[in-house]
Amino acid sequence: MKLIDMTGKEVEIRDCLGCEIANGTIDIFGGLLYQGKHFTVAQDFELPIDGFIIIFSKRHVEKFIDLSYDEQIELTTLINKTLKILEENNIAEEYNIILEEKAGYHFHVWLMPRHKWMIEKFGKVLKNIKAIQDYAIQNMKTQEIFDKIKNTCELVKKELNKE
Repeated sequence: MKLIDMTGKEVEIRDCLGCEIANGTIDIFGGLLYQGKHFTVAQDFELPIDGFIIIFSKRHVEKFIDLSYDEQIELTTLINKTLKILEENNIAEEYNIILEEKAGYHFHVWLMPRHKWMIEKFGKVLKNIKAIQDYAIQNMKTQEIFDKIKNTCELVKKELNKE
């Protein structure tokens, strides 16, 4: 299967996209921001939205309840640490935390920022998430946005990987 990343680059996916990102087998914009024992953190693969972070389980599971207790603890700790970094650096003031479960898909968590432009154009973010995603793909593939995302990725990577 071939997918197009946020920069327009075609990427060959041989297996499960979540597994390939979580295990670092495909090159993604911004690179892997963090690799823990059970989870990987990265900027969203397809959407040019600054601070749209995804946390992937390294193990292929489909549901939150399939995670072990240790995995659940690592996940909630990563969500907390990542949100603190993003908020303290004014990437976005508020986030929606979305746990994505679908039969046949890789479990992951979206940290979806609520940027001012989203609220101004679409109102409630969760209600209009598809419209926001479509808008970002059609209107936000600019060098300025890519530079901003890259800077955020470097910041998150540096902070998450501190001892």
